[in-house]
Amino acid sequence: MLFHFFIRRWILSFGFMASVFYLRFLLFYPAIGVRRITRWILCPFPGISSLLPSNWRYLINAPSFFPRALPEIFSFLPSNWRRITRWILSFGFMASVLYLGFLLFCPAIGGISLMHPRFSHVLYLRFFLFYPAIGGMATAAASTVSFVPELGAIPCEPFDASSAVAAAPKLLRISNVSESTRGWMTLVHVVEADRVKVASHGSISKSFRLFRFGDSQGIKVSAIVYDDNVPCVDGLLLPFRKYYISNAEIRRLAELPPDCFYPFYWVINSDTSIREATDVGLPVLPFYFGLRSYDSLHFVADTNNLINIMGVVVNSLPARDVYVEGILRRERDIIIVDQGKRPIILTLFGDYESIEGRAIENLMHAMPIIIAIRVRVTTKKCLSLSIHPSSIVLVCPDVLEAKLLDAWCTDNISELVRLVFDERAYLDPTVLLPPVRDLTVTTIADVLSCDPFDWGNAWIKGHVEVAWPCARSWHMACPHCYELYDYATTLGTLCLSCGLGIYAFPRAWIRLTVHDDTGYVNVIALGAEAERLIGVSAVYMYASTDDENFALYCRVSRQIKRSKLLLYIKRSTDVIRTETTTRYTVVACYPA
Repeated sequence: MLFHFFIRRWILSFGFMASVFYLRFLLFYPAIGVRRITRWILCPFPGISSLLPSNWRYLINAPSFFPRALPEIFSFLPSNWRRITRWILSFGFMASVLYLGFLLFCPAIGGISLMHPRFSHVLYLRFFLFYPAIGGMATAAASTVSFVPELGAIPCEPFDASSAVAAAPKLLRISNVSESTRGWMTLVHVVEADRVKVASHGSISKSFRLFRFGDSQGIKVSAIVYDDNVPCVDGLLLPFRKYYISNAEIRRLAELPPDCFYPFYWVINSDTSIREATDVGLPVLPFYFGLRSYDSLHFVADTNNLINIMGVVVNSLPARDVYVEGILRRERDIIIVDQGKRPIILTLFGDYESIEGRAIENLMHAMPIIIAIRVRVTTKKCLSLSIHPSSIVLVCPDVLEAKLLDAWCTDNISELVRLVFDERAYLDPTVLLPPVRDLTVTTIADVLSCDPFDWGNAWIKGHVEVAWPCARSWHMACPHCYELYDYATTLGTLCLSCGLGIYAFPRAWIRLTVHDDTGYVNVIALGAEAERLIGVSAVYMYASTDDENFALYCRVSRQIKRSKLLLYIKRSTDVIRTETTTRYTVVACYPA
């Protein structure tokens, strides 16, 4: 049995490789191939073949190899039948040659045929025919195995034709991939991985998921997955991991963002290949986030500019329900801090509270590190951060910068606890908005000449005086959001701004006029800033009579007249601007 196995293996190997050799010879030498085809058809007739040179007869009679290889099959046939049978086999062999050549040189039709498993041998032949160097070595190796049957007993791995035939994609950088690039592959680092979102327009809705990749050059590209392809990336494209991506659809951006250097975005579909990169020695990819320092947040407060920031979560306050413009939503405040030791509030709401907020709450025993991408800076709570619909919050990111911050937190844990829990520094303007240098100060003329949407807040410096006297230096406000309300009509009801119950809550205020060499502007100080200027608390003024309050107001006016202050101002809310006729509100003030 073993001997018959070797014989069959030898016959099949030699016959197959001889066919490959003949095919390559005929396909790549058309002129000679035509003559060979003609002679193959005539070769069964010995009268004609005998006229040919002796050294050609061996090649011409090659198709008769098959009946000679199996003599026992033809021994019982009459001599004239043998000749007819040999001619039929030769003709069938040439038909196979023509059919294989048609498949090999007509890729579109050949590709359809190759989808059928019977034609997997065509893939194998195409590989050897179009790669002569590899085909020659494989032919020699196969011939060696065929002529030395003892080696056929050595077990070998099966040949993977699909991996051999497929041409290896070109490994390119992101900047080299465009709409006209074909057969590309790039190594990317997943910078951002957003959750699945749904966009609706009337009765039509579309689900999508956004990603942002980067490469070793620091070039970033946005990628999007739509509808049915969203489940295809589940478990893939995880933040801070590296992947080989190829065959994504390339589309041009309608408008190039200011911080973007790559004019395309990618659409990931069912044809896209995604494979995690586990290779050793891959290039080190840079840190892409462009984090904003805590001491420069005042420059972008109350603007449309979105920032990226990293911090260690020292405290997570309980979630609460609030009304924003008449809509109820769930919010949670977390306090983050970095090496600058300026604790600041980051407000999470909606899905960010229910997903990232709860994840942070569960990790508070370890004080997790977070990176907040595309968040807004506001002055609602002195100076704080708020989530934007396009924001991404990365909890415990696996990057070197986060590990360094975590090590710093471990070394300074006692000081951080004191700042957040004992001193509540996240509400102290002297910590969040300390005095700035004169180069940062804006002239009053520049402030007044700016369009409301050109800038956010500004530092101004000048001599101050009380704008005009009034009967009292306090007003009734919501105890939760500090919005100004009329005590007589709102007591015992819900605040129209935050939706919480209102009770008697007096809050100090004082209106000032600030002068400098370029002009003057009217501002109003509220709450703690007003109490520091007046010298008494709002509760004390609330308990005093109107005559006592007026006398106090006149005394304060004489004390602060012509004093010089450094003020950080913002645009007043609609209610304050309507009730007090002042366009700007003081956020922080210091003696100049």
